Amino acid sequence: MHNLFGTKHIIIVAVCLCLIVGLFIGSKKLKFTTLCKIMLYVGIVSETIKVFYYTIQNEATHGGILPKTDLPFHLCSIQILFIVALNFSKNEKLKRALLSFMYPSCLIGGFAAVLIATNSSLNGMWIITAQYFLYHVALIVFALNICTRKEQKLTIKDYFTCLKFIGVLMFVAFYINSIVYDGVSNINFMYVASPPVSGLPFLTEKYGWLVYIVHYAFLVLFCLTMCYVKPIFLAIKGKFSKTEATVTDSTSEEN
Repeated sequence: MHNLFGTKHIIIVAVCLCLIVGLFIGSKKLKFTTLCKIMLYVGIVSETIKVFYYTIQNEATHGGILPKTDLPFHLCSIQILFIVALNFSKNEKLKRALLSFMYPSCLIGGFAAVLIATNSSLNGMWIITAQYFLYHVALIVFALNICTRKEQKLTIKDYFTCLKFIGVLMFVAFYINSIVYDGVSNINFMYVASPPVSGLPFLTEKYGWLVYIVHYAFLVLFCLTMCYVKPIFLAIKGKFSKTEATVTDSTSEEN
């Protein structure tokens, strides 16, 4: 039995960090559209492995049906749907909105998934371990490309778009959890029902669900803001510069 931050997990995390650095450097040479296509292939292969693995693993209890807990509605799994939209949509405004959300969600979600790995990813067959960690490594590399590419150049407008996007997505997650909940399975898409793991100091159900969801919302807001700290700083700096220029012009006119 391999535990979080046990020997196996620490080795995997170290390998993932090396892969992230190496793949990020290598991906900078690719066009962003090419990178989107690669991510589409990565997503298809990853989801195919996951579907077949968990269907076979739960065949005794579910037959040939994928367990509801493995539907692609978690923060990282749902990125596959957004990657499809990036590759096939002609709506540039939609693609910009998706990228504004995918940058922080892939970055934060990817690192969180690597550090707080699932039990099956650490103790399952090698193929599901490889699928889980390599997929999240790919998401992190993609997120780093979004925030560093000159052609993307994230702004404070993207920050507010991202906030609206995550707000809608989390609200929809309440309905998805309710629809697929069967009274038995631990349904917790987007972690709006309960913490991802027990024992977390800030994300705890000790004081009830309402306190947990408020803490969770503030944590999400903080993380998203940290990802957009540069665009926010530049927007504030630009506003002050514009104000100073206006005051200077007014003073010059009076003189």
